[in-house]
Amino acid sequence: MTVLVMRESDMGGVARRELLGTLGAIGLAAGGADRALAQGAGPERLHSLPLEFAYEAIVTLAPATPVGKTPYGTRNRIPITGGTFEGPRIRGKVLPGGMDWQLERPDGCLDVYADYMMQAEDGTLIHVINKGLISRDPARPYLRTIPWFEVPEGPHGWLNQSVFTGTIGAPPPGSGPAVRITVYRIA
Repeated sequence: MTVLVMRESDMGGVARRELLGTLGAIGLAAGGADRALAQGAGPERLHSLPLEFAYEAIVTLAPATPVGKTPYGTRNRIPITGGTFEGPRIRGKVLPGGMDWQLERPDGCLDVYADYMMQAEDGTLIHVINKGLISRDPARPYLRTIPWFEVPEGPHGWLNQSVFTGTIGAPPPGSGPAVRITVYRIA
């Protein structure tokens, strides 16, 4: 919620009634979700999330470059050199030039922040920001990501209109330095 504070001297001749009316209209337009909740339309309680397989990517990587110790942990920079992806509705290649900025946290977990581009077979460019968490505890392995997509309107616009989750795993044998990312649409 944004709060606007103005002194009367800031109003530049605008009548107080006009200002209050305008602010009230803005509040009504922006408060649609609040109204729905006030009318009893509470959040849907989910006991599980239905997932639809979106695609699997093999993302190739260059060796990590240590950035160094920061107040948050040890930062590493890992260049993304390419790869491929394929799913029921989309396939293409991972473009070189992206970067994975990993943070080794003091608690042993690894924060993943990858920013890269993919290109669908039809030439559509897809911007991906994939944030994730990896637990290195062998008793409690956890490798999950939340990819966000920015895609031009068109046949792949569905990537803009859903929330996704993913897993990180080892690539197939012979892939070289790479990672396997499996992405699911939360239906």
